[in-house]
Amino acid sequence: MSRRVLACISLAAMMASATAMSASDNATTRPAAKPSAGAVSIQNTRRVDFVSKVNGHRYSLQVSLPFKPVPAKGFPVLYVLDGDFFFGSATEIVRGHANAPGGVVVVGIGYPDDPAWVQDVIARRGPPAPSMDDEPRSRAAQDLERTYDMTLPASDAELAAQVLPGYPPAKSTNVGGLDDFLKTIETEVKPRVAALVKIDPTNQVLFGDSHGGLAALHALLVEPSAFRTFIIGSPTIWWNQKAVLAGESQFAAAVTAGRASPRVLVTMGALESSRAMFPASWKMDPTAIDTYLHMSRMVENARELVKWLKSIHGGPGYGVGDYVLFDRLGHAIAPWPALAWGVNFAFPIVP
Repeated sequence: MSRRVLACISLAAMMASATAMSASDNATTRPAAKPSAGAVSIQNTRRVDFVSKVNGHRYSLQVSLPFKPVPAKGFPVLYVLDGDFFFGSATEIVRGHANAPGGVVVVGIGYPDDPAWVQDVIARRGPPAPSMDDEPRSRAAQDLERTYDMTLPASDAELAAQVLPGYPPAKSTNVGGLDDFLKTIETEVKPRVAALVKIDPTNQVLFGDSHGGLAALHALLVEPSAFRTFIIGSPTIWWNQKAVLAGESQFAAAVTAGRASPRVLVTMGALESSRAMFPASWKMDPTAIDTYLHMSRMVENARELVKWLKSIHGGPGYGVGDYVLFDRLGHAIAPWPALAWGVNFAFPIVP
């Protein structure tokens, strides 16, 4: 060991000792400060609230900016549906991801949580599902609003036939806002993000899970050039007799002709077609569970989707990842590995 290193160690030890003595002396002459409590925040983030001109609804964007200088062509962007639930996780995943060394902007697309908005949504779209009973009312309101934004239209009769275990039947007026929601993202969310920081319009990614996965799938099929990469987690393809798949022929024509070359990843919890996803402690009606599993075919529908996507011969840049099944995971926990796997897919290692 060199003298220089020994000297540095010795100096560091002396400084630490002096600091400790000073702290001890101060402790005997003045009372210890009381610990403070406050809200937790994420560094280098912004919140943008706005009212959509498309559908008149209120939205709240959570935006995380990289710590690194802006690249010449701008930052790639990861748009996260259900931002109220997934924004923090997505931010830390991209900040720690070695395959995106220049940084990635993360945009969580969510809703306000002020009391007036919460009360209005629950009054119009309630009651919340029993599964939200232990959640804050703001979370229940966000769940109700996202159900409207991330679903295609369905009749009251269809909704009555596809009731989920433990959920009350939805009303047709509380679903079906997906096309307006996607238009809001394209015409109002993206411009607001671009006004905050320079972005790379050729490298934008959309992530959605559950009904958010349904929304991402619909976006892929009807506007495959809106994003470079689509990360589709646990999509509820079953919604309204698989109405989302009506866009398949339009998508196939665009990809085959080379007009669109998206990259697509589909993920799913391996238990999402299994009774094991519903613990006995939930005390759900076994018949209702079996009816839902037969109707939803979560694992099977997504497997068939990936097989179909891979069968399409597109131009350069079109790519479909292998179907990802997360072993021993159900619907509630699958979004988090989907995010991590999806970010790794969206920003692959470049040799």
